[in-house]
Amino acid sequence: MGNEYSLREQKILSYMGFAAKANKIVYGKQGLRNYIRSFQKKKVILIPRDTGSRVKLDVIKHCEIFDVPYIELNSPKSILAKALGKQNISVVGITDENIIEGILKTFQ
Repeated sequence: MGNEYSLREQKILSYMGFAAKANKIVYGKQGLRNYIRSFQKKKVILIPRDTGSRVKLDVIKHCEIFDVPYIELNSPKSILAKALGKQNISVVGITDENIIEGILKTFQ
């Protein structure tokens, strides 16, 4: 990653790695919609910079309707996917409240 991405984003990506190892991530259109609508108290959605505009607008619209915080990253999808040990992932939600808290504190 080098200095290409901010220290803050590197920290967020490391939290994402912890979430992936703990199997506490949500992705996929239906998975994310269910997550956004769920009754879980703390939530956060992460959107890489090169996510398609239709997907990005759809996710942001749902986040605003259900008052879910979202973070638009400067990192591309490939960096997010690598941090998660997956391929071709564009938007991710986190289900672990401690990791969510860490991400939100880092982002403030």
